[in-house]
This record gives sequence, structure tokens and C-alpha cells, in this order.
Amino acid sequence: MKIHNKLTDSADVITYVVSQFLPGAEVSGIEQWFAGHINRTYFVDCSDRGGCCVRFVLQYMNGEVFRDLDGLMQNVIRVSEQMARAARKSGGPDVERCYLHFIRTVSGEYAFKSEKLGFWRMYRYIGNAVGKLVAETNAEAYSAGFAFGKFQNMLAGMNGPRLNETIAGFHDTRGRFAALRDAASKDVCGRLDSCRGVYGHLLELEKFATKLQAASENGEIPERTVHNDAKLSNVLLDASDFHPVCVIDLDTCMPGLAGHDFGDLARSICSDSPEDEPDTSRISVRLDMFESIVTGYVSGADGALTREEILTLPDGAVAMTLEVAVRFLTDYLSGDTYFRTKFPEHNLQRAKAQLALGERMIDKMPVMKEIAEAACPQPK
Repeated sequence: MKIHNKLTDSADVITYVVSQFLPGAEVSGIEQWFAGHINRTYFVDCSDRGGCCVRFVLQYMNGEVFRDLDGLMQNVIRVSEQMARAARKSGGPDVERCYLHFIRTVSGEYAFKSEKLGFWRMYRYIGNAVGKLVAETNAEAYSAGFAFGKFQNMLAGMNGPRLNETIAGFHDTRGRFAALRDAASKDVCGRLDSCRGVYGHLLELEKFATKLQAASENGEIPERTVHNDAKLSNVLLDASDFHPVCVIDLDTCMPGLAGHDFGDLARSICSDSPEDEPDTSRISVRLDMFESIVTGYVSGADGALTREEILTLPDGAVAMTLEVAVRFLTDYLSGDTYFRTKFPEHNLQRAKAQLALGERMIDKMPVMKEIAEAACPQPK
């Protein structure tokens, strides 16, 4: 067996867990992927009795972050099975690569659960595909938008009850502002004086941050199943021509709004500055990138979105950007209990940067609205 790097779990443990999914398979190689921050992920090469080698992804699921792992897996399997049905119906060269193939255990479950070893799942590795952390070109921004638009299209026909809400109130923007006010009133770390300006400014912008939520509450836009962590790194691109192949990391799929996924994309792609840029004067909105994401998202959705959903995509960008700013500041006031930080003021610096980006988006809102309207399909 070839071990490619130092493993968090022993090769014996990994081999045993694999045997619960693929009895009789020989593990010929193991490599741990360290880019993820929540689950432990391994690439495992297995040889069957015929000598054929197939690569799989094996994951140890973090039960501290995701408290309802059974509910999470119910969501993930429903979403992946719907993606498979949609892929087979539409056909195309990526029909077997554009969804995650989860493997059942010997007992027929989609997860192996052990009091001693924890909660594990396994799915097929998608070959000839790569991931990117940052969109450097308009083409890559378009690909990210197209991938998540297509994801929305693939899920549009999913029947049955709503998915489990595994993280309650995840994109309840109004609730996020309430949590910020509560953290400020308690001020458990004595940090409020150091951020009163940011705190006050965020409260002034709450009406902009909650426009998308208000549109939903007024029945103007529908609830959908959304990814809730939409970013380029969660899209696998074809290694040959970099077209989008598959949306991955489905653990946060829950009921939500199309503007939530689009807003995450816009927040993460439409600025050249990092999320924690210390010099907020350098932060700007790249309207060319924004237009590429809008065009890609609407094209990928291929008619699955209503006109009002498309017109409110810019509101989604503002909502997600300011919501993240609120979450960073809430965590700063609470003692940095959620986000990992590199220095004591890190969450405050992040909050200032995202607040600045949200302000720039509000300033550019008339142009962003024009871009969204231009992307709406014309009546036939």
C-alpha cells in the first residue's frame, strides 16, 4: 500500500472503514486532503478482484459542527439522487460526472457509524477534474455562475418534503442582526468600544441587507433548495477545457433562496481584495465579474428562475456580504468562538472589509440592477 502523506487516521482504520463499504476490495493507496476545515477527507485507491483500480473519496464527518449527521446525509442523498436523475434525463458527455455517486455500506446504509470510529461516508472520485480557489478571469466567474445556475435547474424538479434544516436560521439575515445586537448588549469581552463605528454602520444598513428576505416573506420570490456555500472552490472544472462539471460539498444544502447562492458567489468573486483586506480603500466591486456571474447563473438555470428572482440577484449579493460582516462582528464581540482567527482583531478586520464591500455594492446597485434586468430571458 502506498501512503502519500502523513495521515490523521491510521491506514489500518481507513482500510477497515473502506471494507465496510467495499468488502473484498484491496486498498492500494491513501492520500489525505488537508484543504477542508471541517471533515477529514482521504483519497483512497482500491483494486477489485479483477485488478481494476478505482479511486474513491472517504470522509470522516465532524459531528461537533454538524450535530444532525443523519439529517445531513438524508439531504445529501436526496440532492445527489435528484442531480443524477436530471443528468441522465438531459444526457451529455458529463452525464456520469456531474453528480456525486455515494457508496452504500454492506448493511445498505449511506454511512458507516461506529461509537469508537465515528461517522464515515464514501463516494466515487470524479476523474479528469480540478478545483480552483479563486476566479482570476471572467470566464472562470462565468463558469462558477453557470455551475450553480445549473445546480438550481437540476434541483427544480425535486419532489417530496422540504430538506432538513440542519443549521437553523442559517440565512435568516434579520435573525443575524438580532444576534449582533444581543452580542453587543452583553459585550462579554469588553470589545464594543473598539468597534462602535462598524457596529452602528451595520445597523444603518440593515434595511439593504434584509431586502431579499423581505421579498421572500412578501411572496415575491419562491423558496428553493440551495447549496448555501456557493464559491468557485466547490465547483469541479474539467481538467482539459475548464468547463464546469460538478457542484460538490453538499453538506449545507437546505431550503433557501436562489439569491443566497448567487450572493455568496458575488461576494467571493466580485472583489480583487481578500476577505480580510486591512485597507478598505482598496476594496471595490468588479462589475465585469458581476456581469459574468449573472450571465452564467441565468444561463445555467435555463429557465428555472422567475424574472423576479433574477431581478433580486443584486439584493442577494448585498444581503450575503453584509450578513457575513454581521457574523464576523458578532463573533468578535463574543470572543471569537466560531471563526478561526490569526490575531485578536482578525474578525473585526474581516467585518470592516465585508462592510466596505457591501457599501460599494450598494453604491453600484443601479448598474447591478441593469445587468440583472438585461440577463432576464425575453418573452417569446
